[in-house]
Amino acid sequence: MTTAAPRRRPARPPIPRGRSGVAGVLLAALLAALAAPLQAADTLATARAATDRGAYAQALDVYQQLLAARPDDADLLIEVARVNGFADRNAEAARLYRRVLGVAPQRRADVLAALAWQTLWAGDAAAALALFDEQLAPEATRPLAGAARAEALDGRAQARQALGEQAGALAAYREAVASLPAAAGGHRALRRRLALSLLWNDRHAEAIAALQALLAEQPDDRDSAWALANAQNFGGLHRQALRTFGQLGAPRSAGERFDLARAWRWAGYEDQAAPLLAGQTDREAVWLRDWRIARELAPYAYATVEHSIDRDRLESLAWVAGAGWHPRPGASLEAQARQVEFDDANGAVRAQQFQLLYRWRLGQATDDGGSWWPTVALRASSLPGWTPLAPTLRLTWLPRDHWRVDAELTRELVETPMAVAHRVTVDALALGLDHRPDARWSFAAAAAALRFDDGNVRLRLSGRAEWTLAMKPRWVVGVDGMQFGSSRPASDTRPSRGYWNPRRYGEVRVTSTLTHEARPFDVYARLAFGTALEVDGEGRRSHGTPNQWELGLGLDLAPSLRLRLAGGGAGNGFGLSNGGAGYWRRYLNLSLNGWF
Repeated sequence: MTTAAPRRRPARPPIPRGRSGVAGVLLAALLAALAAPLQAADTLATARAATDRGAYAQALDVYQQLLAARPDDADLLIEVARVNGFADRNAEAARLYRRVLGVAPQRRADVLAALAWQTLWAGDAAAALALFDEQLAPEATRPLAGAARAEALDGRAQARQALGEQAGALAAYREAVASLPAAAGGHRALRRRLALSLLWNDRHAEAIAALQALLAEQPDDRDSAWALANAQNFGGLHRQALRTFGQLGAPRSAGERFDLARAWRWAGYEDQAAPLLAGQTDREAVWLRDWRIARELAPYAYATVEHSIDRDRLESLAWVAGAGWHPRPGASLEAQARQVEFDDANGAVRAQQFQLLYRWRLGQATDDGGSWWPTVALRASSLPGWTPLAPTLRLTWLPRDHWRVDAELTRELVETPMAVAHRVTVDALALGLDHRPDARWSFAAAAAALRFDDGNVRLRLSGRAEWTLAMKPRWVVGVDGMQFGSSRPASDTRPSRGYWNPRRYGEVRVTSTLTHEARPFDVYARLAFGTALEVDGEGRRSHGTPNQWELGLGLDLAPSLRLRLAGGGAGNGFGLSNGGAGYWRRYLNLSLNGWF
């Protein structure tokens, strides 16, 4: 048997030697060097084609390969940053633009505007504002003019708005509009943002006029029409706002649903507002839905402790508990129990009261006749040897925006020991008118006729005028006044029956009221200084100072639970219990409300 020869691995080709071999190596290297740019160019073309199709994620994957090979290529960094901006990856776009500044600081003027916008859209308004200010500085490398300057001013305004600097934003918008020719592209959008800035600066009438001018030029401008409805709503024209919203069709976004829900809420129609906020996760929408609107639609219960004391040492302590539910939209049925103890030098009394109340709504927010809220209530009291019934009829009518009418017919008891001993009751008929011509001015007037069980008739007039100095926090100053006369005043020959009963009384006060919400807290403070004149049954005149202070603190413990503490004092009394010149009264209340 013959033995086969062993298999051998083929020998490696010999390395070329001499001139011909060196030339081959150089040729191969040259071909590779020429191929690399062609391959890179092909990859870049692929990325750009994906960008043109709007396939930004695919394009960015390819761009990342290029950046890995050329991390310090300023032109490539700018291109990739731009595509990240197209993809709304604003933080990454801003990072890449800053990378450009690091590798090519001489390109700062080229990328400054884009860096500013991407920084703003990434949520860093403070850093963006500094970049916009740099572009607009007199010593800027490239001074801006025309459309470029208007764009930078627009950015400055938006950054200031994001930082809550509304006055500064308005100034920047005004300058931007003035810098851009009316025929230039983007001029209408800039004017719309100026109008909205007027709105956020609480200049509602100017905002409405600016938006109406935009719509007069282009009636089919839905964005301006929607902004107009918002301006009307913030300006107190809630019903008109609902009509404007209604002309624009169904809301197209969560933001528009929120706007419409807010209008329904402010018009008093929470049942219409609630469905619009279902499923929303934005913080403001959640607060409005869960912490405000839901409470107006849910069954509820409350408990209150009230304590007061006055100059005549009339001390009162009351415990109140109640519960209610909504049998239909806009209606409330409530039951309330109250126990009160009051005593002074004439004795002490303990009383129990039980009240049933029903309130409902008539009419729609957009009806020409307005909306009506009637209320009926019946209160039964249990006093020593006496169980009186006291009915109440009340009507609130909102005939149109800025107007409110209130009417009431009721019977009240006077809660002093002597008045209870004399079984004093008073029947009152009152009519009030409230007018708010705009979001800052408020006027009110009221007239009432009170008839006591002993035949004494008291006619009372009151009025108020207020001006809102600031919106956030809300600071209101005003003046109010009240006067009344009694047909059968207490005198030396007509002894008091336990209620304050001068011949005439009048007072005027200057008031200052501050309210502010800092969630979950809200605060209320009121201070009033006044002067009063009283004439008793014998014609004797005396002067008083009906100064007043009030403080209130509310705390929203949960969407279904709210706590409130309130206290105050008055330097002079007015009402039905003992009072007069030199009178004072102080009170303290604590209440807890729950919704289920």
